[in-house]
Amino acid sequence: MRKLYAILAAVLLMSTATMAQAQQPQGQAQGQRGGGRGMMMLMEGITLSAEQQTKVDSIARKYAGERQAMMNDQNADRDAMRTKMREMMTKQQDDIKALLTDEQKKIFEKNLADMAARRPAGGGRPPRS
Repeated sequence: MRKLYAILAAVLLMSTATMAQAQQPQGQAQGQRGGGRGMMMLMEGITLSAEQQTKVDSIARKYAGERQAMMNDQNADRDAMRTKMREMMTKQQDDIKALLTDEQKKIFEKNLADMAARRPAGGGRPPRS
């Protein structure tokens, strides 16, 4: 159950971060943008154009709505929800990546690989000491 909450929290954090990041003025340093750490890490070193920011914001709203609807379903199977959340996170990343230039995609992929390398085995939070 803790893993489910951790996944849900990470997904919400990413969607909130995406929306906050997309609303920041162009040219502001990525590390100074508001939002969650996960999305900031994915977008580190990438400067979006105004058009890209608008599209990323739209994508974030779309997936945030879908995630909220899933979380509001009290009868949902938790394992199925976890799988669906992972699929949505991957789809959101793919949708954002489709907006990026080839150079931006290289940075995005590197950031994604770096995040995966830091993730503890099993995908959940590290155990408490």
